[in-house]
Amino acid sequence: MITKANLKDLSALYNIEREVFSNDPFSMSKNSIKYHIIKNELYKIEFDGVIAGYILWLKRKKYYRLYSLAIGNDFQNRGFAKKLLAYSFENLIDRDFSLEVKVLNETAINLYKKFGFEIKKVLKDYYEECDGYLMYKKESKA
Repeated sequence: MITKANLKDLSALYNIEREVFSNDPFSMSKNSIKYHIIKNELYKIEFDGVIAGYILWLKRKKYYRLYSLAIGNDFQNRGFAKKLLAYSFENLIDRDFSLEVKVLNETAINLYKKFGFEIKKVLKDYYEECDGYLMYKKESKA
C-alpha cells in the first residue's frame, strides 16, 4: 500500500534512510525527513504493515525533483521502487520531473529510463566519489 507519509512514520523512515544511505554524505537527518513530510511530497510503501521504502519529491514551479528514493534492504528486488515511481506519476500531475543519479548506479539509471527519463547532462564531481547525471522526464500529455 502506498500513501503519503506522516509524522508517525518519522522513525521508520529515518531507519530506512540510515540503512540505505549509511555512508552517504547526502543522507538526511531525522529533522530533514520531518521537514519533508510536512513541506513536500513524501510517499511511503508498506508491506505486511511495515514501511518498506519511500520516495521524496520536491515541488518546484514547473517540475518535481526526485530528491530521494530508498527501499529497505529486506525489501529490495521486489518491485517496490517501480511501484513508488508509478504511483508518483499517477498522482503528481501537470509538471515535468528531474533527478540526479550517480553515473555508477546502472540499476537506478535503467529503472528511470524505463519510466521515460532521459540523461540531459553530466554533472562533473557532483558526488564525492563520481560524476552524476541530470535526468529529465517531460510531462505526458494524455
